[in-house]
Amino acid sequence: MRGFDAALKKATAESWALMKRIGADTKGTLGITRAPYDAAEQRAAAATEAVLREAGFAPEYDGFGNLHAILPGADLSAPAVGLGSHFDSVPDGGNYDGLAGVMAGLAVLLAAKRCGMAPARALRLVGLRGEESPWYGTAYLGSRMALGLVPHATMGQLVRGDTGRTLADHMAELGFRGQPGPSLSPENLACWLELHIEQGPLLIGRDVPIGIATAIRGNIRHAQAKCFGEWAHSAAVPRDFRRDAVVAVSELVMAMDAFWTGRMALGDDNFVCTVGIVSTRADQHAMTKVPGEVAFTLNLGATNSDVLRQSGEYAAARAREIEAERGVRFDLGADTGSQPTPLDPALVNRLDAAAGALGLGRHRMPTVGHDAGMFAQAGIPAAMVLVRNQNGSHNPHEALEQADYAAGVRVLAQAALELAG
Repeated sequence: MRGFDAALKKATAESWALMKRIGADTKGTLGITRAPYDAAEQRAAAATEAVLREAGFAPEYDGFGNLHAILPGADLSAPAVGLGSHFDSVPDGGNYDGLAGVMAGLAVLLAAKRCGMAPARALRLVGLRGEESPWYGTAYLGSRMALGLVPHATMGQLVRGDTGRTLADHMAELGFRGQPGPSLSPENLACWLELHIEQGPLLIGRDVPIGIATAIRGNIRHAQAKCFGEWAHSAAVPRDFRRDAVVAVSELVMAMDAFWTGRMALGDDNFVCTVGIVSTRADQHAMTKVPGEVAFTLNLGATNSDVLRQSGEYAAARAREIEAERGVRFDLGADTGSQPTPLDPALVNRLDAAAGALGLGRHRMPTVGHDAGMFAQAGIPAAMVLVRNQNGSHNPHEALEQADYAAGVRVLAQAALELAG
């Protein structure tokens, strides 16, 4: 493997340089912006396509805009080992969330081809589109269409918030109009391995470069929750007569934090709760008014479906109690979300073993929503390598050390080549 190790080192450096070029090309005023099926995301895909062509691959796009490249295997009938992630970003986000996984898969294919490897089964790189949810209000656009989980005709009706145009319109503008069936399935993919930066502080805190994802958290999301109280004069209304919406929402927030503390006391560190938006009405609020209306969001996450359900039921029950105590009314609105998705235990163990064989520190941990969860839901065994990075993700300060990226690529390569035979 010495020849491959040298080739992988070279290919990793090349993919890192490409990732940096794509970042510079798609940087906005604050951070990186690559909207799904827009010009910047397409430039990232095109730059990757050009490198693949120069290396002797024949990359092509499916009808959903996902970029595919294949290193053929000796057994042409055997489903391939899939590698990759997504090209897009959140608005003014970072360069590595998603793109690092595409670049890592690219490095593995380049190194294997340059060494003349002919594995038993093929390696397939897939650069996916539209994983992030802010643009169309839902995530995993490219992977769900490619896997046949949601038809193009249905997905295409989604409207992008900042342009007011449909997904189908944006796709067609780039020449992507869907196709009759899925482009990815258990028939052509034996498994899916995805490298992704860690999006929290655990690996930094533990001082280890590699995380091995065990499951993808499901979530219950109330995106348009409200609490209605009564607007009143701040100096004239005593406490017992107030119907303060801010105090009521605060009590609900603290109740959910107590639920979280209770889960931790039981040894469950996989539950999370976030209230990301809280606001009183700008057209009515004032420093001298008791707040009569609060809009907020409630996002519950867990790797256990029973815990997720219990958290939702607890939030609803506690809201009813606060209504009675405070004289307010909660409307949590419609909820959206997804069920927890376990990742394949055999693949998880293989990635862990690969990191161990390479002498790399690693930590098993749950992760948040990724395209890998869609592959698992489509019946394709999936697992993820998480790479230590600084400053989290979904922000302009997202960072990644080249050495940590290289460590993740090595783990991905070792596991992928073992699985490809």
